[in-house]
Amino acid sequence: MRHTTHILFSIFIIVVIYELIPPLKSIVPFTYAIAIAPIRALFPDLDHPKSYISQGYWGILSIAICKTTPHRGWTHSLVGAALFTAILTVLLWYFKASISYALIFFIGYVTHLLSDSLNPTGVNWLWPKPKKYSFYSIRTGSKEEETLQTLLIFAITGILVYDVLYNASSLLK
Repeated sequence: MRHTTHILFSIFIIVVIYELIPPLKSIVPFTYAIAIAPIRALFPDLDHPKSYISQGYWGILSIAICKTTPHRGWTHSLVGAALFTAILTVLLWYFKASISYALIFFIGYVTHLLSDSLNPTGVNWLWPKPKKYSFYSIRTGSKEEETLQTLLIFAITGILVYDVLYNASSLLK
């Protein structure tokens, strides 16, 4: 999947979760959850030297990771999600920030794995077990992926408009 699909998918899942679990809004502000969508949604792709996230500030980390794993290796697994979330939790604790932000990171990380599972290549969710799981066959850069992006934009917009117009507690608070 392209980076834009990962970001949109991550935002969609967060919007749905915040809609279904309103108390979460008081733990982690919605604006924060949306603002970090690009980082959390793209983090697993640090294992690919030409990925969008590897071209920026995270390039040095990407170089190190690329030397230890192929693309869609351990970073594209629940082990990778747990490892990076644990590291973030320690950093948040050290800097006396709310460790609840690590939950949002974990959710976003897993959304990347979910969206890559829509690709025929699949994801090795249970690494180091070698089996890859694919739930659909949307190829990267295909018309189907473009359609998915459009549907995600409409779904996100629809949920936000519904929340603003019909709910007493807006996501945008």
